[in-house]
Amino acid sequence: MTITDAPEPPPYITTPSEPLATRRHEEYYFEDGNLVIQVSGILFRVWDGSFRRHSKAFPVPLLDKAANDDEHPLVLEGVDPADFERLLWIVYPPVLGECKATTIRDWTAILDLATRWQFADIRELAIRSLGALPDLDPVDKIELAQNYDIRRQWAYGAYVALCSRPAALDVIEGRQLGIETTVNVAFARCVQGRLMCGRRLTRTREKLDKWGRKKPDEVKKAVEEVFEIKEPVAA
Repeated sequence: MTITDAPEPPPYITTPSEPLATRRHEEYYFEDGNLVIQVSGILFRVWDGSFRRHSKAFPVPLLDKAANDDEHPLVLEGVDPADFERLLWIVYPPVLGECKATTIRDWTAILDLATRWQFADIRELAIRSLGALPDLDPVDKIELAQNYDIRRQWAYGAYVALCSRPAALDVIEGRQLGIETTVNVAFARCVQGRLMCGRRLTRTREKLDKWGRKKPDEVKKAVEEVFEIKEPVAA
């Protein structure tokens, strides 16, 4: 999924289709804001300039219509209020230079909305932040790269991890990654130590592990050949 080919953003209407009990968000309802946004039953009051500046796909034409009071909000359908709040953490940080997002769940939600509404700078921030999280599982990282059209090199370490671990991908992981990636991971594991799939193996699994998967350079070489990527250069 590319940022330009991302799924259509959720539908927008300027007034609720049916009366819905609402309440103002405790933190992101700015009295001097000029745009009221309703997500489920939560009202957010922000400044439209922030969205015009950062987003290429947020409904700017709708922002020109009156949506500046609680009775006539801009309604976002199909968005989780908690995820929208996470996005606002970035747009309106409570303390300049600090960020409330710390978890995989936080940054994945931010990445999803930033991609959907084409907040290019926020999307890049989410990608960098997710890549820096040590607890992001290799399979999950590759899946994120595939789902959000993140350059494959970003998940280089994840590919290396899957190709060097003793256990092959299981059925659940295979479904998660899709058939192409699953086959390529299996192939990369097989070519380590210059042993090619489809040829007669002249070494036992134990010897392959000793000579191949347990040697970082052999693993990296296999990953780079099969996935056509290079190891990222440390900044």
